[in-house]
Order: sequence, then C-alpha cells, then structure tokens
Amino acid sequence: MSRSISLRATMLCVLMTVAAVQAWAAPEDDALVPQRIFLGITADPAHSQTVTWRTAAPAAAPQAQLAPWTADPSPDKAANTIQATAAAVEIAPGVQVTHYEALFDALEPGKGYAYRVGDGNAWSEWNYFRTATTNPDPYKFIFLGDAQRGVKTVWSRAVREAVLRAPDARFILHAGDLVDEGYDDAQWAEWCYALGFLSARYPNITAVGNHDMNLPEGTPNYDKPAGVSPLWRAHFAYPKNGPADTPVLEEEAYFFDYQGVRFIVLETNAYALWELYDPETRKLVQDKQIPWLEALLKDNPNRWTVVLQHEPMYQSGKNPDNPLLRDTLLPLFDKYRVDLVLQGHDHTYARSKKLAAGQEVAPADPGTVYVVSVSGSRMYPANPIYANLMVKTQPNTQMYQIVDVNGDRLRYEAYTVTGMPVDSFELRKDANGVSTFVDETAPAQPQPAPAK
Repeated sequence: MSRSISLRATMLCVLMTVAAVQAWAAPEDDALVPQRIFLGITADPAHSQTVTWRTAAPAAAPQAQLAPWTADPSPDKAANTIQATAAAVEIAPGVQVTHYEALFDALEPGKGYAYRVGDGNAWSEWNYFRTATTNPDPYKFIFLGDAQRGVKTVWSRAVREAVLRAPDARFILHAGDLVDEGYDDAQWAEWCYALGFLSARYPNITAVGNHDMNLPEGTPNYDKPAGVSPLWRAHFAYPKNGPADTPVLEEEAYFFDYQGVRFIVLETNAYALWELYDPETRKLVQDKQIPWLEALLKDNPNRWTVVLQHEPMYQSGKNPDNPLLRDTLLPLFDKYRVDLVLQGHDHTYARSKKLAAGQEVAPADPGTVYVVSVSGSRMYPANPIYANLMVKTQPNTQMYQIVDVNGDRLRYEAYTVTGMPVDSFELRKDANGVSTFVDETAPAQPQPAPAK
C-alpha cells in the first residue's frame, strides 16, 4: 500500500470515528434527554436502590422504569414505572437545570434489575444494578482517594482501571474532594465524563471533602459555608439515617449494611483545625455526630465495620495535623473495634500498621487499620510525622484499591493506575470479633538522601 493510500485510509478512519462520536453525543443536545445518571445507595440495599439524573429543561413527568434483568431485548414489556421527584438547581447566574431522584423498593435480595430513566418520551439507555443479599456472601468494592484535579485527563484512568481489575465490584467508595470547586458545574461535568456509564452501573458512595463545600467567591458566607455545595447534593441520593434533627448532615453522615459489613460515612470537615464551617454549624455537627456514631458502633450486628471519611486520623501529607479529629473519634474506633478506616485529603498513599490508642498492637490484638489514598493529579510530598505508624507510604502516585470481603476474611489490595501492586493485607476475624492482621507488604526501606 502506498503512503498516500495509507494516509487516506487513516484519515477516513478518523473521520468515521469523529462522526460516530458526534452521532453518539447528539442526543445530549436534547434538553429532555437524561444525563448524569448515578446509582446511589439506601439503608437497605438488599431491597431498594436509588437513582438520580438531570435534564437541561424540566421534564413534565419524570419517571424511571424497572424490569428483571434478562436477555430479552425488550425490557419495557415487563417494566414497572416509578415516579420521580424533581428539584431545580442553579449552575450559573440565571441558568438552571433540573435534577431528579427515584427510589426502587420492594426488591428481591441478590437479584439483577434493568432500569431506565426519562419522562415517558425521552429515555436513557437500559442500565443494570444488583441488590445485595441478606447473607454475608462474598463481594468486592473499590476505594478511591481524592480526585479533585486532573479529573477528566488522568483521574478517569484511575476509576476505569479499577473497574477493569474488579468488574464484579458491587460499588465504589470515594473519600471526598471529588472536584476542586464544589460550586463549579464544569468540573462536575468532567467528573461525570470520567465515570461515563460506570456511574449508572456501579453505586458511587461518597464522603464530603472540604473542596466539595466550596461556594463562589462573593456569595453569602462563601468563606464559611454551612454544608456541602448544592451541586454535590443534587448528584447523589444516600440514606437519610444520619443524626436526628440535623439537616446540614442529611446524606452527608449516613450508614448502610452490606452483606456482613457496616459502612459508616462521616462528615469530618467539622473536626479539622481550620474554620471551614460557620461556628454555629460547626458546633452542631460536632455535637450531633458523635452520639449518633457511637450508637451505630455499639449496636452493630455485622461482622465487619468500615468507616469512610475525608480527613485522615494520621497525617501523611503536608496538611496540618488534626488532633481534634483523633481526640474525638479514636476512642470510639478503639472501643468498638472498627476494622478499617478509608480516608483522603492528604494526596499521598499511606497505610498504617494495626493500631489502637495511636500505637502499634500485636496482629491478634484489637485494633484498626488506617488508609489514606489519592486518585487524581494533585500530589503532596510524604510527611514523616507518623512514619513510625505506617507500613507503606508512596507519594506522587495515582492509586486505586480493591477490598474483597469473604465471610471471616477481609482482603485489601492497592495498585497504581498502571496495575502495579503496591500494598496488601488481610484481616481474619474470629468468633469473638477480634481480627488477626496478616501483613503482606514489607516495610519500605529508608532511602539515601539525594546528593547535593
């Protein structure tokens, strides 16, 4: 083949690809076509599921349809229709979009369902989810640290590679700071683009980061917000089972039980050292969240307990230390034997030894493992302040983590976005609720100082 023919063939392939992409993207121009479809989580994921989406123009009859997941190419023949709620959200001065939420309930445990969202005329594609079982059956989930920056360009590869490694994962946990500026809809567009269809296929479960709370400069209380940004709240639907009579924590502090694990999502910005909240709201969050957390830990029928939060208990990056966070939460984590705490904020990777009261404990003694990770492009240098408590630290590395829960065993694995294994351990729990810690990663060796 001559060079000119080869060049023409290449150009034709490029043009065909562009045309295909444009054809696929064209429906997004329709103001009533559903966009940004997100599966959330409910307090009872064996029997219910939430979904959110949005349209550029308000739909007259927002709804979702649900059908059994089968190979029949016409799921609508067996579909039930569920009415959705709607809320207008301002994304720029004078510019509004409409977000929707639908609840699928009375579902069968451990069953696959097909669903789509729309208004009766403009529909999304048919998507899929599976309910949890009512038994402690084995499953996997994905954990991602902060995305925040480089969301479209490089964070996209973190979430996609994680799903390629664990396509059977049941959901994805995010440690907060999903975007750099919580008020910026363009940044949310990048986050949604990076996930693509994964947001409609895997429940995305998020903690609130400090950047997710940011409001535009010049708006009332922009420097002392009283809760998460409206856009964060519009994209997600989570259990409303947080502290009672505390609207600011609704769907920000919540929990759910999933096949033998109690997952507790905390709002830890109020315990950080900087004055992020307005003082009144900050005190309310601090006062209300702790007794709620203790009640969840004390009355927990599950074998395992996993906590998801933004700020870390033990700093691994350049951010200020958080003694208030430790003083407040550590006694509860120790007393009620929290197994694993997943965190972000410090933009490094660090995984602790098994700890209790801030000290290493023997593998078979009660204790907790703490993980900090980062999945986006913003990186901090490693902070040695708690290096004696860490087994593995790795700065300047995009990471993702896979956790495999199988009865009395919880296995954790951390990878770079190139697929290189970095860290792993296993917890094995006895009938008395005490786990044995099996560390599979050799401690990092001290590195020589660079030559001057």
